[in-house]
Amino acid sequence: MKLLITGGMGVNGAVTARLMVQDGLRPVLMDNRLDLTLMGDIKDQVDIVVGDICDPAALEKAVDDYKVTHIAHLAALMPEPAEADPRLGVKVGVDGTVNVLEVARAKNIKRVVFTSSKAAYGEILGEYAPPACKPVREDYPKRPADLYGSIKVCCEELGRYYRETYGIEFIALRFVSIYGPGKEARHGPLSFYGQLIERARRGEQWAIPQGGDQLNDAVYVGDVGRSVYLAVTAPAPDEWTFNIGTGKASTPREFLNAAAKLFPDHLIELGAGPSKLGRSKQSYCVFDISAAKRNIGYEPAYDVEKGVRDYVATLDRLGR
Repeated sequence: MKLLITGGMGVNGAVTARLMVQDGLRPVLMDNRLDLTLMGDIKDQVDIVVGDICDPAALEKAVDDYKVTHIAHLAALMPEPAEADPRLGVKVGVDGTVNVLEVARAKNIKRVVFTSSKAAYGEILGEYAPPACKPVREDYPKRPADLYGSIKVCCEELGRYYRETYGIEFIALRFVSIYGPGKEARHGPLSFYGQLIERARRGEQWAIPQGGDQLNDAVYVGDVGRSVYLAVTAPAPDEWTFNIGTGKASTPREFLNAAAKLFPDHLIELGAGPSKLGRSKQSYCVFDISAAKRNIGYEPAYDVEKGVRDYVATLDRLGR
């Protein structure tokens, strides 16, 4: 197997690459700029292509040069940049995905794994929202509330079309809130859990008046990478779209308590109660992950405490 990871030097791509390297594989990482921040220690164990998924010729060349057999399509424009420049958001998200699917069709690449998001569901309300947090299954209505979610839905539908028409095994993974090293620096407001961990580590003062008890499913990037790897390598499944999370609710208080075991002199004050924590939409929820367990063998390996420990250890290892 020769795997091409688009967005391969990003937060999720670097972790997926690391798991493959640990298994003795050498993935191809394609990104639109060279950034070894999250993977400097494995740079000699991967193949790197600086190129844009919006350039079909660059994609095709990468596939040909490295004899690619599988693609994990992780490249995307994050919500805020997409909202600020919708044309670019659609170009990267939709056109880029069509380019990936077209090169897969042209080169007889059997499987494409696509990283989607809970943004495909839009606002999650009623008994599925906190405090009840009835687990959200894959058949929950898709009513995206922003451009990012709309792009994810569009790409999922494009993948379904290519699967049904051309036989490409297109698997979509919908992720809950993700935390992990690099996300705080790159994705800012979308990384609240990472901000708690990293500010505690740096000894920064931070007062958050409310939200310590906000229930939500938050998955560590280590499990994100594992889910991608499993989706790439699993036998052909009976279903094709999977929710990926922990299947449990956690709170910011739990994250801060886990960080406090490592940094007992932290200067963060976290108020009680629920809060949207700066978000305009209600997307907090818990995912039902039984389909992913059933089809690709996904089981979360990180609870909050283990995730926080690995997060800090990774920052230390990378010299961040």
